[in-house]
Amino acid sequence: MTPVALVIVVAVVAVALLWIRLGMRRLRTLRTRRRDGLNLLLNELDDRYDLIPALIAASAGAGVERSRISPVVGARSLAIAMRDQRLDLPERAATENALSAALHELIGVLDGVNHWPFIRVARELHTREQRIAGAVRVHNDLANKLNSQVSSFPTSLYATLAGVRPVAVFEVPAGLVTDTATEVPVPEERPDMRPSTTVESDDKDSGTVAA
Repeated sequence: MTPVALVIVVAVVAVALLWIRLGMRRLRTLRTRRRDGLNLLLNELDDRYDLIPALIAASAGAGVERSRISPVVGARSLAIAMRDQRLDLPERAATENALSAALHELIGVLDGVNHWPFIRVARELHTREQRIAGAVRVHNDLANKLNSQVSSFPTSLYATLAGVRPVAVFEVPAGLVTDTATEVPVPEERPDMRPSTTVESDDKDSGTVAA
């Protein structure tokens, strides 16, 4: 092999190795971003679990019937059980969608309700639902992008070298049907809904009830 040919071979090998290294780095960066997105989503779900007992505690003062509360209690308990069992994301998505649907049935229609503690928590849950929906979109976009990179040529060639594998998206499988609430409407604030000193005191004294 001539010196010129040897230089060309070495250059090609060096470029190929650099290309693979950069590709592996991009895959690992995408994997890290996806993990961060998942952690954000799971934290939002945990915060929703923590808000629901306050809603249930305030429901008595708001005159909400127990029959409307029970589905939320059951859906929350099931979602927490799925979390504690560390089930796959699609299975967790099904239970979380069921919890969203139960919350929608409870606080989706609040005509005539003017109990401030209940309204306040309902608004917080409304905001939480929006943040959860946003976190789901971010995670799934990153997961789909990662899966596309892992399964397509040429990145699939060095995905194994980078230790990057396909990941699950947070969505319900096609064969598993659950009710989904995309948005929980919250009534506009009226003057008679504003908190008074007495109402705030009642809210603090009521504490929370574990669902």
